[in-house]
Amino acid sequence: MLLLADATWMIPRWKPAVESAKAEGARVVPVIYDLLTWSHPQFFAPLFCAQFKRWLIEMIPLSDAFVCISQATADALREFAAAEGLTDGLPPIGVFPLGTKLTPATSEPRAEVATVFAKAAPFLMVGTIEPRKNHALVLDAFERFWVAGGTAALVVIGRRGWQCEATLRRFTALAAAGRPFTHIGDATDADLHYAYRHARCLIFPSVAEGFGLPIVEALAQGLPAIASDIPVHREVGGDLATYIPLGDPGRLAALLQSIADGSTVLTAPAPGTVHLPTWAESAAALQAEIDRLLASR
Repeated sequence: MLLLADATWMIPRWKPAVESAKAEGARVVPVIYDLLTWSHPQFFAPLFCAQFKRWLIEMIPLSDAFVCISQATADALREFAAAEGLTDGLPPIGVFPLGTKLTPATSEPRAEVATVFAKAAPFLMVGTIEPRKNHALVLDAFERFWVAGGTAALVVIGRRGWQCEATLRRFTALAAAGRPFTHIGDATDADLHYAYRHARCLIFPSVAEGFGLPIVEALAQGLPAIASDIPVHREVGGDLATYIPLGDPGRLAALLQSIADGSTVLTAPAPGTVHLPTWAESAAALQAEIDRLLASR
């Protein structure tokens, strides 16, 4: 079997290699993490989008099965095949969970990170700084919340991504204006673990995701999660998260105020009751799913 678990579509001569493997009897199984360059091309470079689309069109007839990291991604793959007239040649599609490994609670965060959480628990965002993560919605909501007299802090954890200059300028302006805002762009695993355990709640408002790992990580640590109301977030958060509409900062600002004044109490599972698959468990689930899919061929 040839498992294509990485960004094969970025390799210049991927197709001859796959065809050669098939000629030797290999069964080909790509892993699909998302189809966001196809479903949300506005967030990516046009060349990037075209390259991925061409790869997937050529990969479908060469594949014996596909495995995806969420049901939402599997659904998107079927939608892509239908849009491109490739449904008849689409092989079986399965789903498996990604693994994760949060640093144990015994690991210490850096002192400057612990200081940020030393006072009243802040709201927390986690994710690369890029437009798709929708930091603009949260910043707009917090501006309204603060202008109305709110005092709760916002901490954003995430490395610089792309198309993020305007967002970073807003970060700088908020700090200069004395707002209770902190951006941590170089968080360690221990820093992130500490943040999940000492924040008030997670806000994860992405426009689109292949999965939405911070939601699961937060819930596993007993941290309530507010997430954008998109299918994949409903899939991973279920009834345990609180959902907000995209593009409505006023609605989020009102929710922030109701949380701050105690009229809304967000709940979360007790720490440790939401299971995070280990990478060993993920690999075992992947193998089992591939075996099931290939047995059906």
